[in-house]
Amino acid sequence: MIEIKKLVLAITLLVLSCSLAIPLQTTHAAKTTEMYVNAKTDIFLRSKPDQHANKLGSIQNHSTVTVLSSKNGWSYVQAGKNKGYVYTSALSKNIPKAAPSTVTKGLTPVDGLILTYAPSILEDKKETFYVEKEDEFTYLYNRKSPLYPELSNFTYMEDNNRLMMGVSSSDFIFVNVPYPLKQGTYVTQMDYFSEEQVLVESTTKTITVKAGTFRNVVILRYSNGSRAYFAKGIGLIKITAGNGKVTTELVSVKVGK
Repeated sequence: MIEIKKLVLAITLLVLSCSLAIPLQTTHAAKTTEMYVNAKTDIFLRSKPDQHANKLGSIQNHSTVTVLSSKNGWSYVQAGKNKGYVYTSALSKNIPKAAPSTVTKGLTPVDGLILTYAPSILEDKKETFYVEKEDEFTYLYNRKSPLYPELSNFTYMEDNNRLMMGVSSSDFIFVNVPYPLKQGTYVTQMDYFSEEQVLVESTTKTITVKAGTFRNVVILRYSNGSRAYFAKGIGLIKITAGNGKVTTELVSVKVGK
């Protein structure tokens, strides 16, 4: 009997010694942080922390992501149901200042600019225009045109109520829409012959053309699928046909002397 008690005591001591030798395991929840995308445009979510890694999708600028970890300039984030890597520099703890969704003025070129288009506004060639303003009118002159200097090639008219652009001294109007232009709404474009409902597709997009990158671009989408892109202080930067083909593109912006 005594021998059995000694055996039980030995086994008990052995179990206790083993349990003391095993460190207690404490589970800690991974620390996560809510941050905002604060970049020039939407950013890509990638499968690995590498700029050449596969794109898993895009994350809208100014949206919120959950940062799971960060290392060597990359952050592993969750955006909706998707997880992947983004540049840490594209994230901010501060709420980004969103662009206004309504535009009321400023879509004509600044006086003195030199704008080059290729393809040009009406012709499939490279063409340069000099900008001159006079009250609510803004004129584009091609100095190599036989019309110069008596007549401009194109004219903008902008006041508190309307933006209009067309061929100078003609009935040929490209754009004639009322202000304000509110993102996601329709406005009525009027010309001498008809009316058309035009969608203000965006007032906040960042668009890159050959002349550079422009923020808060106003995109007007017409019923045939074509789009006209306007940047503040620059005017027209691009036109695309219904199939997406670029028919007009700004390739250079300079300040005249």
